[in-house]
Amino acid sequence: MPISSLQHVQVKRDSEALLAAIIAFSRDAIISTSPAGVIQTWNDGAQRLLGWRAEEVVGLSLDTLLSDDNYRDAFELLRRAMNGEQFQMELEVVDNQGKCLEVSVGAAPVHDSNGAFTSLSFIMRDLRRRRRSEANDALLASVVRQSRDSIFSVTREGLISTWNPASEKLYGYLSEEAINQPLSMIVPDSRREESEAMFASVMKGEMVFLETLRQRKDGAIVDVAISGSPLRDAKGAIIGISAIHRDITEQRQHEQQMRLIMRELAHRSKNLLAIILSMAAQTARNSPTLTAFNARFTQRVQGLAHSHDLLIQKNWLGAPIRELISSHLAPFVEHGKTRVILRGPDVIVDPKAAQNIGLALHELATNASKYGALSNPAGHVNITWDRTPGSRFVLEWKESGGPRVQPPKRRGFGQAVLERLASQALEGDAHLSFHKEGVAWRIEIPSAYLVEN
Repeated sequence: MPISSLQHVQVKRDSEALLAAIIAFSRDAIISTSPAGVIQTWNDGAQRLLGWRAEEVVGLSLDTLLSDDNYRDAFELLRRAMNGEQFQMELEVVDNQGKCLEVSVGAAPVHDSNGAFTSLSFIMRDLRRRRRSEANDALLASVVRQSRDSIFSVTREGLISTWNPASEKLYGYLSEEAINQPLSMIVPDSRREESEAMFASVMKGEMVFLETLRQRKDGAIVDVAISGSPLRDAKGAIIGISAIHRDITEQRQHEQQMRLIMRELAHRSKNLLAIILSMAAQTARNSPTLTAFNARFTQRVQGLAHSHDLLIQKNWLGAPIRELISSHLAPFVEHGKTRVILRGPDVIVDPKAAQNIGLALHELATNASKYGALSNPAGHVNITWDRTPGSRFVLEWKESGGPRVQPPKRRGFGQAVLERLASQALEGDAHLSFHKEGVAWRIEIPSAYLVEN
């Protein structure tokens, strides 16, 4: 059925009304100019973008909106639009505060019903949001690229879609080897169900954190801390997951080492307390007064502390035998005197041997300073040590030049340490002799108590 003139007029009015509504409510700046470049229309989007109200700019030249550096581009825009072209370009325009703004400008000629060119229509879109988005995307890409953590994304189908350099380093797969491959390629068989459950949870919109195991290209298993979160599109729909994997192998090793250290500390503390309790009991039995006990017991604890100080300096790995002997004899030998002669190879004894040999050395040095070779200016002490062919370690103490020695009339704690306690603790043999020319002591222990350096 043919359209009547009245219907045609109504359709035209409706179309014009719709177009006016679109222009009025558009978020973009929409303006029109005469062929000479005089502004004729100015919508609310233009006011929001550039700050001028319509009554302030209608009738002004389009030059009002152009920065000094953009005249040539603007005239090119006008020329091409007047020639009937429709196109877009990026320009700088100036707002009502004189501030330059980057905009994308689309231009098109407007013709009347007879086809005559009547005006130019411009649509300007603020590029600041796009620039910020591009800058944010560039920053994010840089962070991901430079991160020490493995960062990658996985599609809904479980295929790896991005793979940063840290992922290559952690798992051994190059980017081209990993992208479009299933996530399961880095999951050991023992963790497949766990990985599938994690993937399902993230695809439901949850964020997941766990510490688990993953598998490298070479088959090696690594400890990792994983965080997974949903990856959404512009409409908020979940299109995959983003994952961050951090290698925690060193952390696990450190934790294991700390557990071993704590167990060892507890064991050593018990041993040390047992030694101190035994030392206290033995000293008490052989001390006539409380004053004598305090003095003797304090000296022995200080002697034990010398060994511990040296072990702490060496991170409790062991003590060089020469340093161990020197630390125990230092309080009893005058500075600058060569009354103690040390001979033997550079060997290191383990902590248990250092404590027990140290106790024996303290008792020997204390006795020598009171009654033996270190109690007069003429005395000397010779200390020698060496490995024997039978996988044993031997240390000998010999005094000479001191007062005439007589065997003690009663056994004390010091004699117990030298004859029995040290050798029993170290699975060895010890012998204490009271020769007229001086005290001699010899201990022989398994070379297993030596630390290889």
